[in-house]
Amino acid sequence: MIIAICPGSFDPIQNGHIDIIKRASMLADKVYVVIGINPDKEATFSIKEKIKMLKKALKGINNIEIAYNDGLTVDFAKKVNASLIIKGYRNLEDLKYEEDMAVLNKRLNPQIDTIILKSSLEYDNISSSSIKELVLNGEDISSFIPKQIQSMVIKKIKKSV
Repeated sequence: MIIAICPGSFDPIQNGHIDIIKRASMLADKVYVVIGINPDKEATFSIKEKIKMLKKALKGINNIEIAYNDGLTVDFAKKVNASLIIKGYRNLEDLKYEEDMAVLNKRLNPQIDTIILKSSLEYDNISSSSIKELVLNGEDISSFIPKQIQSMVIKKIKKSV
């Protein structure tokens, strides 16, 4: 059985994330979608809110489980017997970061491999930060965020300023 983890901050989850998670679910028998903390970013949504959004946005993908991790990704992977970390990238800057993390994770645990998937073209330059900026400027985000969570995302982002 191939077990993978698909980690991210998901603040908020957007269609590019969902695309990577769906593709990851085709590569592994079980995928843990793992909410982590990005120390370089201040989170807009709480862990509880992120879990709620992920459950709504990922409904129908049967071989995933949503989890939270406040430690190292490789430690979580070892804990759930995952042999793969699956990440996505939009541009060369993302790719460089993910490659560096893959090398570090491999040094920490040689039994865990990383697959880095290129985002699909329609999600190529969507970021959670740009979605927040669009909301704050009254722009339509319906093509970037699943409809099931749009009102929650808009309300929270507007409230956070």
